[in-house]
Amino acid sequence: MKIMAKIAGASAVFIGLQGLAYAENINDNKNQKVMRFSTLKISGSQDNKNSPQIDAMEKPGAYSSVGEDNKLGSMDSVLRALPGTYTQMDVSQGTVAVNVRGLSGFGRVNMMVDGVSQSFYGIAPNSFGHGGMPYNQFGVLIDPNFIIRTDINRGQTNDGDSINALVGSANFHTIGIEDIVFEGDKLGIRTKSTYGTNGIGKNGMIAIAGKTQAFSPEGSIGAMLAVSGHSIDAHYKNGMGISSEEFGTDKTFKQKPNSQLMKINIKPNDFHDLELSGRFYHNKFTKRHIDSYDYHLKYHYTPFSELIDTKILLSSGKGEQSFVYPMSGLGKGESHNKSNAIDVKNTSRFNYGDTDFTFTLGSKLMRTEYRKKTGIGLSEKYTSSEEHNPFSPGGKQDIRSIYSQLKVEHGIYTANLGLSYLDSSIKGRKPACDKRVNCFPQGEVQLDIKSRGFNPSILLSAEITPAFQPFISYTHAMRAPNAQEVFYSNEGGISMNPFLKGERADTYQIGFNSYRPNLFIEGDSFRLKATMFHTKIKNYIFSESYLVCAEGRICKNDGTLTDEEWGEVDPNFNIYIYGNSLAPVTMRGYELSANYDAGIFYSLLAYSQQKTQQPTSLSASIMGTNLASQLPERYMTLDTGVRLLEEKIRVGAIVKYTDQSYHQNPDVDGNAEISDKMIKDNKIPTIIDLYADYQINENISVKFSVQNVANKNYADALNRMNSSPNIAEGEAVAQTAGGRTYVIGAEVRF
Repeated sequence: MKIMAKIAGASAVFIGLQGLAYAENINDNKNQKVMRFSTLKISGSQDNKNSPQIDAMEKPGAYSSVGEDNKLGSMDSVLRALPGTYTQMDVSQGTVAVNVRGLSGFGRVNMMVDGVSQSFYGIAPNSFGHGGMPYNQFGVLIDPNFIIRTDINRGQTNDGDSINALVGSANFHTIGIEDIVFEGDKLGIRTKSTYGTNGIGKNGMIAIAGKTQAFSPEGSIGAMLAVSGHSIDAHYKNGMGISSEEFGTDKTFKQKPNSQLMKINIKPNDFHDLELSGRFYHNKFTKRHIDSYDYHLKYHYTPFSELIDTKILLSSGKGEQSFVYPMSGLGKGESHNKSNAIDVKNTSRFNYGDTDFTFTLGSKLMRTEYRKKTGIGLSEKYTSSEEHNPFSPGGKQDIRSIYSQLKVEHGIYTANLGLSYLDSSIKGRKPACDKRVNCFPQGEVQLDIKSRGFNPSILLSAEITPAFQPFISYTHAMRAPNAQEVFYSNEGGISMNPFLKGERADTYQIGFNSYRPNLFIEGDSFRLKATMFHTKIKNYIFSESYLVCAEGRICKNDGTLTDEEWGEVDPNFNIYIYGNSLAPVTMRGYELSANYDAGIFYSLLAYSQQKTQQPTSLSASIMGTNLASQLPERYMTLDTGVRLLEEKIRVGAIVKYTDQSYHQNPDVDGNAEISDKMIKDNKIPTIIDLYADYQINENISVKFSVQNVANKNYADALNRMNSSPNIAEGEAVAQTAGGRTYVIGAEVRF
C-alpha cells in the first residue's frame, strides 16, 4: 500500500535522525564525563493491589483506570463505575461503546485496544427497530477475558491518543506474557471460567505463554496464545420475571463468540523491544456473521541517552459483517471496514539548572475505509436500491497529524504544554440528486471534504503538599466528520452534505489530587481526585429532517411550515441530513473519585454530576443510527468491603445510584418536533450487588457474586431498548434491566 510505504520511509528517516542525535550525545558525554539524570519520583502505588486506579489518581488531570478485578461484572458495569465515564448499551451489537461526559462514537471518543484506534461500525438487524431498520453503533469488538486494564482520559491531551478525539479516549490493554508467566519461570498457563444465570451463560479462557533468555544476558524472547469462548443465552428476565423476548430480544440473540490472541515479544537487549500481536474475533448472532482481524507491531528503542526514547506502532485491522438473511429492498448484504495506522514518537529528557524538561514529538497517520455490498443472491435483473438506503454508508478517511508536548518541572511545579496539527480528508461518491429536487452539486460527484487545524493545550499542576496537589488545564480539540455522517443516504445524494464541518471543543478543567497516609490508623491510606470541567463545542454534528417543498426546494421539517407550504410538499421525499448546530453546545459538571484502604477494610467511591444535553439526531429514532448519549444528571458507585484470613478472603458490596436519566423519544410518526426530543426515564432504584472471592493460594482463586440482589425492576440508563418503538407504543414493558443474577467464577494460574 502506498500509505504504508510512505510510513515505512518516514520511520526509517526518523530513526536515522535519532541515531545521529544519539551519536552526538555520546560525544558530549565523553567530553563532559558526567551523565545527569532527571529527578526520580517515587509513587506510593507500587505495593497497592489497586495500582491502576492509584496510578490514575496520582496523575494531574481527569484520568481514571481500572484493572482486571471486575468482581464478575460486565464491562458496562466496570466502566460505569468510573467518574465521567459511561457506556452505550445495545445487546444486539456485541461491542463495548464508551461514553465520555455525554459523547460517544468515532471521533468524539478515541476507543483503542493496546493503543490502536478502533473504527468498527456495528450494523445489527433488529425486529424491534422502526420498519425493521438495523441498529447502528460504533464500538470495540473485544473479549472481556482478554482485558487486563482500561485507561480513561477525559478532557486533556495525551500524545497520539488525543488525535481526532474531541473529549477523551479509552484504551483497553490486553493480557500479556508477564500476566501469564510468574516471575522467574519460563512457562505459564492461566485459565479462567465463569458461569452466570439469567442470560449470562458461560465462558472460559485458557492462555499459554513462555519466556526465556536469548540474544544477550539482558535479552529475552517470549510468546503467548490465548483462546476464549462464550455461550450467551438469547433471553434474560427483568425484576418482574418477564422475559426479554417480550421487549427486546429474540432467538437470534443467542451467540457463541470466540476470540484468539497471539503475541510474540523479542528483546535482544536493553536497547530494543519488539512486540508482534494478532487478535481475532468471530461471532454469529442477530442474523449476521461478524469477523474481526487486528494486527499490530510495537517497537521501543531506549539507548543510554535521555534524548532518545522512541516508540513506533504499526497497526492494521479489518471488520467484516455478512448478513445471512435478506434485508428489505437490498437482499443479502455485506459491510466491511478496514483501518491502517502508524504512530511514531520520540521523547527526550534534559535539564537546565534545577529545571527538568521532557519533550515529546510524534506523528500519527491513519486511513479508515468503509465499503458495502448488497443484492447478493438476487437475480441479474435486480437493480440495487442501495443508493437510497442508509445501510452501511461507505467512504474513505485519511487522518494525518503531528503532535508535540513539553513537560517542564521545577520544584513543586509542573507545566505540560501541548500542540498538535490535524489534517483530515474524507472521500467518497455522492450520487446524482433526483431531478425533482434542487441540491448542490446536482450531478454525481466524488466528494473530498477537508478538515484541518491546530490544537493547543496546557496543564499546570503543583505538589504543594501530599494532601493538596491542584491542577488546572485548557484543551482545544477537533474531530473530522466521519463517513457515516457525510455519506448517509436514505434519499441518495440528496441526503449527503458536502459542506459538513468538523466539530471543535474548548475544555477547561480545574481540580486537585489528595493523598493522606495514616489517616485513621497506622498503615491506612486515603486518596481523592476532584475535577470540575466546562466544555464548549462548536459545529456540533447531528441529523435533521427535511422535506421537498415548492419548486424542488429543500425545507426543514421543524414545525414552522405554514398550511400553504405543507400543501406543496412532495410526499415522495423524507430526507435526513447531517448538519452543524449553529448554537454552541455546552457541557459542564463535577467528578469525584475517592479510595480508602486500611487493609482489612476498603472503600472506593466514584461520583459524577453533569449537564450534557445536546441536539439529538432524528435518524437515530427513525433509521437506527447512533442513539443519543446524554448522561444521567448524577450517578455514583460505592464499592466497599472487608478482607479476612490474611486478606485471602474478600467480601464486599457495590452500591449503584443513578439520578434522573433520559432517552430519545421513540415516537416514530415522523413529526420532527417529537421524535428528536429527550424524555425522562422512569426513576431508577438504587441497585446493590454482592461479591466474595477466595484466593486459595497464588495459583487458584474462586469468585461469587449476586447482581441486583434485591431483584429491583428498572431500566438501565442509555440502553438502546428504552427507545425501541414497541416500548413507546405500550406493546412491551419499559423495565429492560436484568433481575437478580448469580455468577460464579474460578481462575487457575501456574
